[in-house]
Amino acid sequence: MRHVWFAALIVMGLMSCQNSRTEKTAYADMVKVTDDYQKLKDLKAEFKAKEEQFQKKYDSLNRALQIKYNDFLKRAQRMSKAKADKEYQQLMYAQQQLGLQQQQEYQKIQAEAQEKTKELLDELQKFIEDYGKQHGYTYIFSKNDFNGVLYGDEAHDITAELTGALNGGSTSSTPAAGKKETKNKTQTSK
Repeated sequence: MRHVWFAALIVMGLMSCQNSRTEKTAYADMVKVTDDYQKLKDLKAEFKAKEEQFQKKYDSLNRALQIKYNDFLKRAQRMSKAKADKEYQQLMYAQQQLGLQQQQEYQKIQAEAQEKTKELLDELQKFIEDYGKQHGYTYIFSKNDFNGVLYGDEAHDITAELTGALNGGSTSSTPAAGKKETKNKTQTSK
């Protein structure tokens, strides 16, 4: 009987060693990955061109307004005070409107760039997850503080267990048990 237990322990030990050997982990330098990701490079180039075009447009509009202002200064000495004040107010209003238009257009460009960048980063995240699954990885970590774990086999997810324990509930790994206990505690505390 003693030999059977000893053999069972050896088999269990070998199985646990074999399980740990089958887990495949890796890491990626996500700064380098994102820097070298061609779609992100293309997006940066696209928005750099848009910003340059934007800057040229508003430099031109601001120069035109500055010319009008300089012309006004030359003519203002020959105008009546009321007419000079009125024209000056119109120029200040035009400058203010141009500044608002410039700010709104720039914010629109920035929002579009952020949205498209987020879409590409989501696409990259999905690619990494698919890559991890297809190549048999248990985990793929980020070398940087990018996201920590870029891909993790769902079988190793202990989120519900930790949340339950953190909230003083069960440390069961079943999410329903943690939710049920938290709900019961909430009802009894009322």
